[in-house]
Amino acid sequence: MKYLKLILALLVILLFFLNTSLFTIQEGQKGLVLVMGKLSMDTKQQPKIYGPGLHVKWPLISAVKKFDARVQGFASGEFSALTAKQTSIEIEYYVKWKIADLALYYQRTSGLNERAESLMEQKINDELRAQIGKHTSSDLISEARQEMLLGVLSNTREALRQEYGVEILDIQLQAVKLPTRVLESVFKRMAAERTQFANNKRAEGTKVAESIRASADQQVVIIKAQALQEAAVLKAKGEEKAAKIYADSYGKDAKFYNFYRSLQAYRQSFKNKEDILVISPKSQFFDYFDHAQDVKS
Repeated sequence: MKYLKLILALLVILLFFLNTSLFTIQEGQKGLVLVMGKLSMDTKQQPKIYGPGLHVKWPLISAVKKFDARVQGFASGEFSALTAKQTSIEIEYYVKWKIADLALYYQRTSGLNERAESLMEQKINDELRAQIGKHTSSDLISEARQEMLLGVLSNTREALRQEYGVEILDIQLQAVKLPTRVLESVFKRMAAERTQFANNKRAEGTKVAESIRASADQQVVIIKAQALQEAAVLKAKGEEKAAKIYADSYGKDAKFYNFYRSLQAYRQSFKNKEDILVISPKSQFFDYFDHAQDVKS
């Protein structure tokens, strides 16, 4: 019975040590182990970073600190800045960031996101004020804003990485509050710029349209000229062919040809009943009325 209790006691102690010496890091996390309050080091005397999986630590004298290794974000509070023309504006922005150097991050912020975000916000605010001081109010609500934010990102990224072990991924303005008079002036200027842009585009369109019309008119003239030339050639060939047919017909039977031509002339002359011919009956025009027998012969 005594041995059984001893075995149970040993099992309990073993389970306790196993429970306190094993720990798990979840996907999307990284961890640090503190041994008596100091960071656990690897063989190169560098802080040991634990990735996802099951790990072992010294029981009782060590503790595990787990951190979110994914992309995180925070929204700034509203703060004031002066533009290049000394106009006071209110700014709010949003930041995306992640932990780049876990050991440095823990040493400088004690692993507290709130502290890290507060330190980042102070640094970004200072740089934003400097950048806004080089721009006008109009720039902050135009395409120039993105260029300004890229400047802020470039100037703060390396400094924050070296000082606090964090990496800034993106900065975007959420709100820009301008004084009413400045806002109206900016909107009027933007409207004028858009109107000028639209007018320029219309002018370009009109110019292109006129060029297309002129080219089309020129093509029409060329096509008509070519068609008339081709028609004249075809007509001349047709008349030539018709003349040859007439000539061949005349050569075969001159009397019949003359008779046929006279009949055509009679048909054309008496086509309209109201037509009147003032001509002598003895005229050559009526030869075939008086000498129809000559045709038969």
